[in-house]
Amino acid sequence: MIVLDMDSKQAEEIARNFLSQNYSAVLIEKSELVNQTWTVDAQVSSYDKKTMKKVKINNRTGYVIGFE
Repeated sequence: MIVLDMDSKQAEEIARNFLSQNYSAVLIEKSELVNQTWTVDAQVSSYDKKTMKKVKINNRTGYVIGFE
């Protein structure tokens, strides 16, 4: 999939879909583009435990390239 310069809303949607596979709730805190990589910070919860996760997405392809 080639996306060619997605905006923050597209990056957030990709991150939300990725995180929703393992977490029951996802709240996007912020997204930032640096060197063709989107970093999306999200608050996630599972079994009443809330944590912050970062999802890294390639701006050109739309692929998730990292998760922490």
